Amino acid sequence: MSDSRVEFRAARYRSLGEPLLEWFRADPERIALIIVHDDESEETLTVRQLHLQACACAGTLRENGLRPGEIAILALRHCRELLAFFWGCIYAGMVPAIVAYKGPMTTAAAYIQRLKDHVGNTGCRLVVTLPELKAGAEEALAATGCRVMAIRGGGDGGADAPGAAADIFSSLPRSGGEDIAYLQFSSGSSGSPKGVLLSHRAILNQVQSYITTIGIKEDDKVVNWLPLYHDFGLFGGLVIPLFASIPSVLLSPFKWLRNPLFHLRLIQRHAGTISFMPNSALNHTVRFAAGRDLRDLDLSSLRLLINGSEPILYESQQEFLHSFARFGFRESALASGYGMAENTLGVSYCAGDRGNPVDWVSAGTMQSRQEALPAPPRAEGAKPNVSSGKAMENMEIAIANASGRHLPERSIGEIVFKSPSLFSGYHGDPGRTAAVLKGGWYHSGDLGYIAAGHLYVCGRKKDLIIVGGHNIHPEDLERIAGGVPGIHADRVVALGVLDKALGTEKIVMLCGLEKPASEEEQAALEKELRQRIFSRMEITPAEVRFVEKNWIERTQNGKIARPANLEKYEKLIRGA
Repeated sequence: MSDSRVEFRAARYRSLGEPLLEWFRADPERIALIIVHDDESEETLTVRQLHLQACACAGTLRENGLRPGEIAILALRHCRELLAFFWGCIYAGMVPAIVAYKGPMTTAAAYIQRLKDHVGNTGCRLVVTLPELKAGAEEALAATGCRVMAIRGGGDGGADAPGAAADIFSSLPRSGGEDIAYLQFSSGSSGSPKGVLLSHRAILNQVQSYITTIGIKEDDKVVNWLPLYHDFGLFGGLVIPLFASIPSVLLSPFKWLRNPLFHLRLIQRHAGTISFMPNSALNHTVRFAAGRDLRDLDLSSLRLLINGSEPILYESQQEFLHSFARFGFRESALASGYGMAENTLGVSYCAGDRGNPVDWVSAGTMQSRQEALPAPPRAEGAKPNVSSGKAMENMEIAIANASGRHLPERSIGEIVFKSPSLFSGYHGDPGRTAAVLKGGWYHSGDLGYIAAGHLYVCGRKKDLIIVGGHNIHPEDLERIAGGVPGIHADRVVALGVLDKALGTEKIVMLCGLEKPASEEEQAALEKELRQRIFSRMEITPAEVRFVEKNWIERTQNGKIARPANLEKYEKLIRGA
């Protein structure tokens, strides 16, 4: 492999359209993307094809009345048209927002309700969606003034209104660096996601930091299955490879979920060098591979397998290494990082010749003294924490106490950071923005410590449940449960409980009843609750428990005391 590193300088550009246009001018016939469909067929897009399809979509968006700076929601599946409309919005100076794909188990009515929620939260002027959803979406959005456009496919990236297929160099809006380029929904499949506003400047700065820190090389090739509505999938798997002028192989997350080994086969087929696996994905792949014939698998081309977007477990990385080392997977390929949508993507990153550093600490002092004191590896009471790396280029990380004072090494506190990739704020919510941006520092709500310059993430202040890389607000789950007749709306708590077998958190719902119920009645209530949660959020609790009237713990001011309820639940399980 070549050691020639890619150079990217954010200061050269004003908008996200310019690097892609530059590549089009320099090498239009070079392969930009390979889209892998669920039937395992592949569709190759050159830079020229992607550019012209984006131009056509930009013209179509303009003809449908969308003006620069206005939001367009892209509610499409994993397909070429999604890419064309994303870049078409960028070319035309509009603000795209990719929402979660319609899953195979999601009803059209439930998905359209979610679209209505997104439109209400953003005030967007246009939704681009699938033909089979158009009529229902138009009816649901009739009172909002939001137009609905359906893709027609067929090779030109167009929609049901004619697209302008001409090159639009001359009419490309001159977006300023501080203009909003993208609206990222930060909460995955949550029912009330936060809209994170990202400027052209912030994204371009992230691209530069990421390319430099990761050390992307000219002959690298990315293989990505993460969904493009997630910041990890969009920026790590699409935008950054394009701006680094290296090809990216895009696989549907639904295909990956059904067969994670197909992802490894794609790495082998395309000699992929960079790919991504959140912690739960490592576990899913190991479980799926058990007992299968993998004799011809070769992962020797893979130099970076980046783990992020959820807590990183030492055991998960070791099990993956143990399972796939004999197929050419090297320990040095184990990479990790810490990031969030509010910083576009990454904040810290770690990769080395011996994989990620592991810090063995005393679990007791972490809890009792809020300090991460070193302990002998694998000794009784010792806990392994995997490094999330050092601050990426041009970023600064610190650990702060409740008053905002920065703490010394190995003190546990809130992770805060400064960065040129920070968001411009939450859409329509300056109060929430001010609560997390203080004196130029972003307050993450995550708990961690720093040792030898490495960041170790070890918990959360904020109430979030992270399931497979998706941030779920427990209030959304509790609101849905409170609407089920028979469940007491004020006696519900949703918890995230770490499941080491899955390698991620699982959702546990504890619900009080309005009146005593038989086992059959409780079973019916649980079924109704699960159906409502899946319909709205396309997730399902791992466990639903009905508890006694005064079981749920609350603070003195009446709020749900999540840590106390989690501790009470864990004691209940241990005693069961």
